Amino acid sequence: MRLAGHALVEQLLAYGVDLAFCVPGESYLPVLDGLYAHRDRVRLVTARQETGAAMMAAAYGKLTGRPGVCLVTRGPGATNASGGVHVARQDACPMVLLVGQVPTTNRDRVAFQEVDIRAMFAPLAKAVIRVDVADRVPELVARAMVTAVSGEPGPVVLELPEDVLSTPTGAAVVPPVPAVVPAPAAEDVREFVRTLRDAERPLLVVGGTGWTVDATRAVRDFAEAAGIPLATAVRHQDLVDHRSPVFVGTLGLNTTPGLAKAVDDADVLAFVGTRPDALTVDDFQLLAVPTPRQRILHVHPDPEVPQRVHRADLAIVAGPARFAAALPVAQGPPSAWLERLRDNYSRGPAPSAAADFMRVLDERVPDPIISTGAGAYTAWPQKHHRFTSYPSQLGTQSGSMGFGLPAAIAAQFVHPDRQAVAFAGDGCFLMTGQELSTAVRYGLTPLVVVVNNSSYGTIRDHQTRRFPGREYGTDLVNPDFAAYARAFGALGERVHTPDEFAAALDRTLGHAALIEIVS
Repeated sequence: MRLAGHALVEQLLAYGVDLAFCVPGESYLPVLDGLYAHRDRVRLVTARQETGAAMMAAAYGKLTGRPGVCLVTRGPGATNASGGVHVARQDACPMVLLVGQVPTTNRDRVAFQEVDIRAMFAPLAKAVIRVDVADRVPELVARAMVTAVSGEPGPVVLELPEDVLSTPTGAAVVPPVPAVVPAPAAEDVREFVRTLRDAERPLLVVGGTGWTVDATRAVRDFAEAAGIPLATAVRHQDLVDHRSPVFVGTLGLNTTPGLAKAVDDADVLAFVGTRPDALTVDDFQLLAVPTPRQRILHVHPDPEVPQRVHRADLAIVAGPARFAAALPVAQGPPSAWLERLRDNYSRGPAPSAAADFMRVLDERVPDPIISTGAGAYTAWPQKHHRFTSYPSQLGTQSGSMGFGLPAAIAAQFVHPDRQAVAFAGDGCFLMTGQELSTAVRYGLTPLVVVVNNSSYGTIRDHQTRRFPGREYGTDLVNPDFAAYARAFGALGERVHTPDEFAAALDRTLGHAALIEIVS
């Protein structure tokens, strides 16, 4: 017999959890006590706000393919964490959010900090599970861990009343089971390959989660052997080594100028792992809904996704890793179509100050893990950095500001041997900037690059286009970001030119640091 809160921790251990993120709360003290009992096996990272903690867990899931675990309290803790749950849902990141709740005896009395967790998270999470009986804690925690990684990955929320957590239980730990991920039928794979190879103007687009290093190589080997142009969904650029002779760029947000025109000219489009998401297909303007002109091949682990928005001529329910492993490597002839798309990609974006700053970063930081939130500044790494390894990009398709720094912190825990670089705008950074304290506390060394234009720049750009001369509510008055970083014990510098940026990098790399670029 032990407290149900301890049984919960034992079940997490059975699934290999060795890192969890939290903001503590009295509603789940028995779980914290269980984590204390196993502090030699699970590292508990205390963040400064629940949004940051939940985004760290989402980024962990994106990086590892295992559920990122986050613990928060009821009411304001849960509502703050909802931003990270939304990121995990739209980005298909496996995640388990543990939410302490009011005692069952006080439910529906407007108890202190009470929120209806199931009603609140139902449209955000993949599943919401309430634990009302102490003896079922291991069973339901195990269900959450499997659900988070099965099919299309996503966030699962566990509601944990504090009286249940404090109840003794003798329930045994449930033995772990593997994720339920569908594999493709051999005939479907043959039809997929046949359709692409018979097309005059095919384009293969990869995205989403559930990939492995081997899977990214398998898709690249297939495309290179067959001479099929290979592109990525937006903010999934690390799925393809940009040095590949068949890589033609990234769709969405004008990341690769001219590539959208290729989609319009293509006769067959194959999407593997991605929905396709709204950013990649220009808010659904790039492909006609529901019936695109092009033939559509769609591979996705969730059977509800193919055919939901765009008609697919061939829909295959399979995880991207299993599908990639089934692809053959068969030679195909070179084509003028591939040459055209390669020429377009090789031209690259127009020269800019952003390109000059990124060139400096790439010279000094080999193979970084780059994270971003949302804003005009995201074009800097998206357009001007060449991704060559997987995983090395943590961007959010949900368009959530504040993701960059928490994601970089998660990256430093997972890959301490690599440099994490978080890009942020001045508006984006202050959404979660207090997590610099978390980085310093745990001896991490992320580099934060703040691009400061003293505004919510993306929204201001939209205002200027739609309501010229009537920009309103988008200007910002900022702190001294370098001093702000130093106040947390990090290094902080402000620069204006690429040369100044280079010197600042030389002084700060290897430390938790922030470099503000005044643009």
